[in-house]
Amino acid sequence: MTTLLLIRHGETYANRLNYIQGTLNNRLATLTEQGIADAKAYQEVLKHNQIDFAYTSPLKRALVTSKIICNHTNINVRVDSRLSEISYGQWNGTAIADLKRQYTTYFDSETNDVYPHSIEINNGESFAHARNRIWTFVTEISREYPSQTILVVTHGWVIKNIISLCLNNTDGVAFKNPRNLSVSKIQVDPVTGKQKVCYYNRPLKGIGKL
Repeated sequence: MTTLLLIRHGETYANRLNYIQGTLNNRLATLTEQGIADAKAYQEVLKHNQIDFAYTSPLKRALVTSKIICNHTNINVRVDSRLSEISYGQWNGTAIADLKRQYTTYFDSETNDVYPHSIEINNGESFAHARNRIWTFVTEISREYPSQTILVVTHGWVIKNIISLCLNNTDGVAFKNPRNLSVSKIQVDPVTGKQKVCYYNRPLKGIGKL
C-alpha cells in the first residue's frame, strides 16, 4: 500500500481575512508569521516518522510550507502542478462574505464552499477538470511508489476532493475545508486501486505518529 499524508499549507493573510484564494499567488497568499511558526512544528514530527518522498503544489504558500516542514531532513521536495488549488477565476482574492451576499445560490451555507456550477459566472477551473488532475496524481504516485510513504503539501479544496474521490462522493462540497497544517491520511493499493481513508483533518497539536 502507498501511504499519502496530505497536509494543507500554513495560514496565509488571505486565510486570516477570509478571502477565497484559488490560484492567487501574490502577497495575500503568502504565509503569516503564525503560519511559518506552525509549519516549523512539523520538523519535530518528521523526526519520528519515516517519509520517503515529498510533493508540493507550485503555489508559494504550499511550496514555502513544504520547504519549512522538510528543512533539516534529507527529503527532496518535488513540485507537481497537479497539486495546485482549483482556480476560482474572477473570484480569486475576493472576500468570501462579499461573494456569498452577491452569489448566494453558488455557495453551500454549511461548508462555506462554492458549488461546481459556479464556473458559469466566475470563469474558473471546472470541478471535473481539477478532480481529474488530482486523481491522476494519486494513481500515478501509488504505482510509482507501491510501498512508500509520501508527504503531500497542497490546498484545502484539493485535499477534501481527494478524500471525496476515495469515498466515491460526487464532489467535495460535502466536506468542510481541512484546517491549515492539518494532516489527512489515505492508503492506496497500487495493484487494485482500492483506497482507504485513515483520517481527515487531524490537527497538528498532539500528533506523534502520522
